[in-house]
Amino acid sequence: MDEKIYFLVNKLKEEMDSDERFKKLKEAEYVLNNDENVIRLAMKKDTINDRYNDLLKIYDENHEEVLKVRKELMDAKKELESHPLTKEYLKAYNEVYLLLYKINEILFKDITRSC
Repeated sequence: MDEKIYFLVNKLKEEMDSDERFKKLKEAEYVLNNDENVIRLAMKKDTINDRYNDLLKIYDENHEEVLKVRKELMDAKKELESHPLTKEYLKAYNEVYLLLYKINEILFKDITRSC
């Protein structure tokens, strides 16, 4: 039985590796991670996020300075997420995520029903 499961899992992995959705996600991730503009936007967002978290250690979440930096953080996230390469990556990621969700449902439907 173990060999059969191993064979089937390997076959599933091969199918995933050759699936265009997985290839597209891998390519989009590579391009995203190597684009200077995206890297700059991500670093900007992370820096503001760190500052926001530091302020929350000192001030209440409704403090004027916290609210100001929260707005900056929201703007930085929006700027990163609206970049065309980020949009392309998120679209590809969503397609793969939905496929994996369906696969998970099929593989484990009997287990989740019994719980």
